[in-house]
Parts: sequence; structure tokens; C-alpha cells
Amino acid sequence: MAASKTKPSVRQRQWLRKVLRFPQAKGKIIESVEFSTELGYHCISVNFTDKTCLNFEIESRFLVETDYSNWKTGNQRIIRRWQPVRNVEFRDTL
Repeated sequence: MAASKTKPSVRQRQWLRKVLRFPQAKGKIIESVEFSTELGYHCISVNFTDKTCLNFEIESRFLVETDYSNWKTGNQRIIRRWQPVRNVEFRDTL
């Protein structure tokens, strides 16, 4: 039987990408964004001017690739890219 060339169903596509929204951050002014990594703890913190913070703790093996881009035209135009950051526990294995 030949392989199907149809698009994945909506149910199948749900597993390809997961989007989480954080409504508590909507409309807040960002004071700073920090990425910290040390043995056993990795975190991205979005600090707001009202002294609240949205933290993203990252576990396991990871590679963080960061870019800053402009979407004003509807198309992404990358303004700056940073060097990738690898989990310190797995740097020698990647």
C-alpha cells in the first residue's frame, strides 16, 4: 500500500507543536530578561517593572538558540543571533 500524501489530521498536528500562553504577562512592561544556567538548574526569567517575574525552568538535555527579530512587515527579519548555549552537563557529548 502506498504512503498517504495527505496532511496530518488536526489531532496528529497537536503533537507536533505545543503553544502555551501566559495571560498574566499581557500588557506588563518588561524590565529585564535573564538566562541563567548552572549545574542542575537552568532558568529564563522575564522580570517586569511591577516586581513580578515569569520564570521558565528548563530540565534535561537542551540547546538554547536565541535570536531577536523584526516582524513589522509580516515576515521575520533577524536582527541579531546569539551563540547557542548547551546544558553544561552535556556540552562534551553534543
